[in-house]
Amino acid sequence: MSLLLGALLAIGLAHAQEACGPLAVPPESMQVAWISPVRRRAHARTWLSVVRVADLRTWIRTRQPDQERLLQLLGIWGRRGDGPFRHHRWKITVFDVRTSLLCRPVEYASEVEWVDGVVACPSTRQQGVRHDTGCGTTLDTATGERGLDLFRIRWRDAARSGFCVLPLDRFLSGA
Repeated sequence: MSLLLGALLAIGLAHAQEACGPLAVPPESMQVAWISPVRRRAHARTWLSVVRVADLRTWIRTRQPDQERLLQLLGIWGRRGDGPFRHHRWKITVFDVRTSLLCRPVEYASEVEWVDGVVACPSTRQQGVRHDTGCGTTLDTATGERGLDLFRIRWRDAARSGFCVLPLDRFLSGA
């Protein structure tokens, strides 16, 4: 009976992964970015939603977006760019991290499962977070399509090797 239940769960997981699509398997270490309003702070136990800097730079170079469009790609701003963050100044915090410290926010996997090279963690989508699709990617609110691969990490783990903070508009101009 337990063998049958295990097989059914595996089939369900496979179907959920197919519906979400494949995710890139990240390298052993990489740079990730947390984009937030300038006044937003994080504490040691705070979970950050981050994207790969390489993916972010590639997207910026090919599209040369303004700040509003980038925030839509990340699912932070709505389709028209309106909302509570309209008049905030934005920053980008870049971290060098080991992939083993990251997790993927996916709804279809438990925290003990690995999803495309990274351990799964709870999706924040149930908490009303707009940028989390539940499939381990951001939601591009301008197009309604899949954005960039999304990861989560605790501040204390991300900051172990130091970090760099830049104004978002400066990062956009020099990506």
